[in-house]
Amino acid sequence: MSMESGSIVRRLFSWEVDEFRPVFGKDLIYDRVRIHENNPWPDRIDRLGRKLKGMPPPSEHTHNAITLGNHCYFPVSLPNELPSSADPINYKLDWLVHELTHVWQYQQIGWSYMWKALIAQFREKANAYDFGGEEGLIKSRQKSIAFKEFNPEQQGNIVQSYYSRKRLNKDVSAWQPFIDELKNSG
Repeated sequence: MSMESGSIVRRLFSWEVDEFRPVFGKDLIYDRVRIHENNPWPDRIDRLGRKLKGMPPPSEHTHNAITLGNHCYFPVSLPNELPSSADPINYKLDWLVHELTHVWQYQQIGWSYMWKALIAQFREKANAYDFGGEEGLIKSRQKSIAFKEFNPEQQGNIVQSYYSRKRLNKDVSAWQPFIDELKNSG
């Protein structure tokens, strides 16, 4: 762990690797990931991006994370140990798995993931993240739409909602084929 101007930079904790390996399998190179916590610039970038897209500013307690290559930047601290699924801070793991999806994208296709994500965000604004929920996944599967055909933010939200539902012991059958594609992409 190292400090840079008040933020913490660290590798993934071993419990995080164990927690996310069932999602990403061997296709995420966990040792390359760096987590930057308590870094304020992702929130600043989000506010600027919203302004450029003509969107309203976020509420005071809304935060944004940014992933650049193997580096995930968060404006807040993440848990030091695995919280229970009922713990209010559990949403931070959902957030982390979304950002790790961007690391996976980078490790799979290089920097083009970032441009694809930015294009989707500017074209679709808040809808860039919407994959249609469970019904959308079922319809996408019926149309033979592959995981890689979703934009990077939709992919992140598919993985995030899969992980969240799995932790709460909810049905993930609509998500599973897409997660299987992700794990078998390498």
